[in-house]
Amino acid sequence: MIRYTELKSTNRRKLLEILPLRKPFTVLIEPSSLCNFRCVQCFQGLKAESYFTRNRSNMPLRRFRKIIRQLQAWEGPKLKVLKLSLYGEPLLNPDFCEMLRIAREADIAERIETTTNASLLTRAIAEKLVEYRLDYARVSIYAAGQRRHEKITGARTGIGAIHGNLLALQEIKKRHKSDKPFVSAKMLDTYGPENDRFLKLYRDAADELYIDKPHSWIKTGGADFMKNYYQEGLGAAVKDFNRHSTKRIACPMPFTTMAVRSNGAVSPCCVDFIGGTNLGNVDKLSLREIWYSDRWLEFQKMQLQDRKQENPSCARCDVYLSDHYTRDNIDGFPVARLRAKR
Repeated sequence: MIRYTELKSTNRRKLLEILPLRKPFTVLIEPSSLCNFRCVQCFQGLKAESYFTRNRSNMPLRRFRKIIRQLQAWEGPKLKVLKLSLYGEPLLNPDFCEMLRIAREADIAERIETTTNASLLTRAIAEKLVEYRLDYARVSIYAAGQRRHEKITGARTGIGAIHGNLLALQEIKKRHKSDKPFVSAKMLDTYGPENDRFLKLYRDAADELYIDKPHSWIKTGGADFMKNYYQEGLGAAVKDFNRHSTKRIACPMPFTTMAVRSNGAVSPCCVDFIGGTNLGNVDKLSLREIWYSDRWLEFQKMQLQDRKQENPSCARCDVYLSDHYTRDNIDGFPVARLRAKR
């Protein structure tokens, strides 16, 4: 299989040359917005009440089935990616494996993937991931030592247990002679020896290991997510972030992506935990209707016209500036051509 880190570069066309899309490339569905970790660099660790804390939930299976039916009814090519994760730990939803089965049988995407911390990856779940042929499991690791792991995640789950869960998945894949799911484990760059310890510890438990780049979620209150994580190493992280920062105007995500929260709200963004970019709800409109709606069109125009300050989430976001997380530059695309997708 293609390594996860190479997917963004494989058979890639310039987005600027193919806009507007009649259908998104990527749809994210959130099985759960709950999480068993409270990481210091993540909004899940915030204690203040917010849109996110008020809407933490598992997605009901009936809503998931409805979303899949909407995607089946949407004419056109398959999605490039169906991602069964968003803001929480997906394996907290007891229906996750059934969701994967339904999505696989629907045959609506070129690949299906998820992101997990793997702490809840039991053998029973691992068997289902192999049976239902999850394409990619992206695993978020937070430390290579137990003390640092507990400090970062606020959880007492042993890193040995996480490592063991991934080993069991590899054993099950081997027994079934399956190359799926491809396990890509990553850790945020620590700019120190912790990187090497991570690479050494997990080399037998994953198909690919990589060091991820730092970023900050949408800024809210007095939270400084990067500072919380790096502390004494903050200078190196900020320097690295600035080295990968561009001067783009438009975020390309609203032109390629739909994210469905566990409560049914639909956004063109996968980092907006505060809900400022919610543009519809699958309980009231289909994904196709939301994609072609005036609200979605106006949101795209806002990006191209550099009016992000009008949106409470976009005004406090800089993730789209990173050339690590955002490959496409669509600045200069004519606003008048947006309605051509209709």
